[in-house]
Amino acid sequence: MGCHRENTVKRFKANFSIGQNILFAIIGIVLVILIVTGSIFYTSFSFRTDDLIEAQSREINSQIVYNFENYINSIIETASYIQYISSLYDVEDSYEFLQDKYLVNTEIKKDVAAVFLFNTEGKKILGNELSSSTRSSIKTSSWFMNALNEDLIYHFQAKGEKSLSADSNEEVIIISRAAEYYENGQEKLGVIRIELNSQAIIELAEKTNLGSSGHILFLDDDDELIYALGSYTPNQLKMSMETAIDNHYGSFSTRIDSKAMYMNITPLSRTRWRIVIVHDVDETAQAKKRMLIILILIFLGSIIIAVTVSVIISRRISHPIYHLREKMASVEQGDFHAKVHVSGQKEVVQLSHTFNSMIDRIRYLMDSVVNEQREKRKTELRALQNQINPHFLYNTLDSIIWLAEHDRSEDVITTVSALARFFRISISGGESFITVNDEISHVSNYLTIQKIRYQKKFEYLFEIDPEIYEDKVMKLILQPLVENAINYGIGDEQETITIRGYRFGEGVAFEVENTGYGITHEQISHIYEIMHGTIKASSVGLRNVYLRLKLYYGATADILISSELDASTTFKIIIPSELLQKQEVRP
Repeated sequence: MGCHRENTVKRFKANFSIGQNILFAIIGIVLVILIVTGSIFYTSFSFRTDDLIEAQSREINSQIVYNFENYINSIIETASYIQYISSLYDVEDSYEFLQDKYLVNTEIKKDVAAVFLFNTEGKKILGNELSSSTRSSIKTSSWFMNALNEDLIYHFQAKGEKSLSADSNEEVIIISRAAEYYENGQEKLGVIRIELNSQAIIELAEKTNLGSSGHILFLDDDDELIYALGSYTPNQLKMSMETAIDNHYGSFSTRIDSKAMYMNITPLSRTRWRIVIVHDVDETAQAKKRMLIILILIFLGSIIIAVTVSVIISRRISHPIYHLREKMASVEQGDFHAKVHVSGQKEVVQLSHTFNSMIDRIRYLMDSVVNEQREKRKTELRALQNQINPHFLYNTLDSIIWLAEHDRSEDVITTVSALARFFRISISGGESFITVNDEISHVSNYLTIQKIRYQKKFEYLFEIDPEIYEDKVMKLILQPLVENAINYGIGDEQETITIRGYRFGEGVAFEVENTGYGITHEQISHIYEIMHGTIKASSVGLRNVYLRLKLYYGATADILISSELDASTTFKIIIPSELLQKQEVRP
């Protein structure tokens, strides 16, 4: 035993030594690879820094322009909607309605300060209340004349414009255009003016980081500054404007106030403005260089340690644990057939065995619950179905007694024969589902009995589509409806009961219609409450059928009631296609 132990120790030491040499060789190779790879990466990264900065700047510029154009398009859509509403209604006839449509835009849109419609003389037709100081100068305003002179074009103006609203005196951005409207039945030309506050533009600009000295300029078609947003010095603002005026359009690198910048000049669609985006790439480039140095140091220091450790333990611990985690994730998604088979550390192997045992136990318990629920539903179905048979028997025996008391022996024989056939189908060898043909025969036997009892005060007929005869349905679903039609539909005059069956989509539908007095909407609601169990009633037939339909066929199965007073009442059973052809209850 001692010799064997010594040999085992020697083999372990030899294997450990060989493994140690292999490990050192791997470490050396990994170290060389890391150094070479790091050098190549750093050199390549240095050459590509400018391209990356430019690509990043272009992406930021595109996003900014996209945001502003979306904002402008949303405002223009608002203006188009107002113009469209104005052209649909006469101001004289629909002033309150149009006025509400104008004012609601200032209430639901925080960037819309005011909305107006003026006629060609500068008189306000619709919109916000005008301040008294501005009413006389509207007709001569540039925004007003531009809109009238260039029909169907949106005009944007923002230089020093004050709001015309009596509720505000702040500077606003103006959108104006010519618009058609109707007054006293005549088509007229006017001007729509929408006033925007600058808060929305400021918020859009603040969403993007352009660097410590990055900024955004808005220039009109005369190269005049409308807005300047961001971080800048007066000298940087001046140089940015000069560069933008000289170049007018495009994307390029430049230097502003001794700092590296990337400038993008783009016309804003559907306006006469240009947006100038100045991205401070000097700070970005410096930050990238600093980050690169830090990454290289961390890479060289930590990756060597991480690689050496991970090479030793990954195959024995990390990989089995990762595999076990994947299987656990599969179980979490509902796959209870996932089994894990791993090798390596003893603890991990034991954990996998425990995990497999747990999955087997869970699957066994789930199958037990499913089987238990299936049997429970079968029992409930049989219990509901068995409630009907005594009910049928009591009524029929009463009829036979009544016939015997009145010496109607032939009718007693006919009734007993029909009763025998009736219960032969009811029993159906213990089956819960029978063919439509058998269900119709079952109802026919019942009607034979009841027609004798009621002294032929009613007639009945069947209208059954032969296509559905072989479909299997839950038994005893029509007889309670027919019984209900006899009990509540037969009066002094002879009535007719019609039983119909036909294909309904992929399923089937049955109707029991009786002529007679009909029932009111209140009575129909009362019957629905009985079926749904909202209120209790002595009669169990309708509710029994309703519960069994829902229990087996689900929510899509239903009983519908319709009636026409002094004409007829119809009960309709809808059986969906699901489970239509099956012969036994399934959960």
